[in-house]
Amino acid sequence: MKKSFPKGLFFALCYFFYTSIYLSRINLSMASPALLEDGVLTEVELGFIGSAFSVIYAIGRLCNGVLGDRLAPWVMVSAGLLGTGIANMFIGVLPPYLLILGLWCINAFAQSMLWSALLRCITAIYGREEANRKATILVSSVSAGNIGSILLSSVLVSNFGVSAAFYVPGAVCVICGVTAMYILRQVPDTDRIKVQKSTGFGPLLRNREMRGMLVPAMVHGAVRDNVSLWMVVYFLDRFAIDLKSSAWYVLLIPLIGMTARLAYPLCYKWSRQREHLISLYSFGACVVFAGILCLQPSVPIVTALCLSMLYALVSMVNTSLTSVFPLRFTAQNMVSSVSGVSDFFTYIGSGIGQAVYGFVVAQFGYLPMFLSWVVLSLVSVLLVLRQKPFALIEV
Repeated sequence: MKKSFPKGLFFALCYFFYTSIYLSRINLSMASPALLEDGVLTEVELGFIGSAFSVIYAIGRLCNGVLGDRLAPWVMVSAGLLGTGIANMFIGVLPPYLLILGLWCINAFAQSMLWSALLRCITAIYGREEANRKATILVSSVSAGNIGSILLSSVLVSNFGVSAAFYVPGAVCVICGVTAMYILRQVPDTDRIKVQKSTGFGPLLRNREMRGMLVPAMVHGAVRDNVSLWMVVYFLDRFAIDLKSSAWYVLLIPLIGMTARLAYPLCYKWSRQREHLISLYSFGACVVFAGILCLQPSVPIVTALCLSMLYALVSMVNTSLTSVFPLRFTAQNMVSSVSGVSDFFTYIGSGIGQAVYGFVVAQFGYLPMFLSWVVLSLVSVLLVLRQKPFALIEV
């Protein structure tokens, strides 16, 4: 990279690039009460839109992982940001449901183009050892984007209307895409890593340890993304709180989630590098907090804390499954494949959950959704126990 462009500023831009796509993801959740009230969408349609995002994003993570090894990082990042921005700006017109669904699918695929490309950029600039540390910081941009989107979208919807919640984040992504097109061109391409020929996904899925984590991956995806999707609507339905007031409650969710991601290295050290142990305790705690939600507490702050803890706990599971667990497959040269498969099943679980919960919430309310989180978390506890989480990792 040219010396005139400081590495610190480069990293800050990469951080903001990834943060910006969450401004164009959580905005749907924040705008959902107005979209439902105005008759633009129904609960079932909202659930399908969220489900479609998860499925398309999952497919995109697999496809763009391969494509990202063949194209320059700036191409992937700028194309992803521009696609995200343009799709959101068109949604701001509030077209018919099917067009919103199609545009949200474009948004999903475009957002799936960024993560791997940004990691390649950081590796090229900092070197692989330093890039590992930078990546743990970059992950927090997910929570930062959630927080920023809640604050920004609530202001936009309350003061400028629901369309602004899509126009403004979309414009931000377009500006970021143009900026990335210029800045990331200066990044030297990462060196190709010579590895053994991949054995493909078939043998990987026949691996006992890998298969044992697929259901927990789907469960934590279903819980995490449905907390994000339904949190605002639930507060308005349950407590009749306006958008400005509810924003302060739902803001706790990504704040505590961000704290969990930042605390993961300490938990990993405490567990003596046993990521399955962290997942076990996290799923166990999910049973408790989802159980409290089943009691439908009448105090908003109690509900907010329960949802926040659920989001934080599944964020811990997410780090274990998609960042740490894949490192067990280093010797087989399958770290990227395992990470991609874990993420794929995470978003498949999310997509199935959002589609099903759209019907469930519309017909029976929120209690069945909370009950299902209790049952699914219990199942995940049993499956993680089969991975011998208390056994020390041999170095």
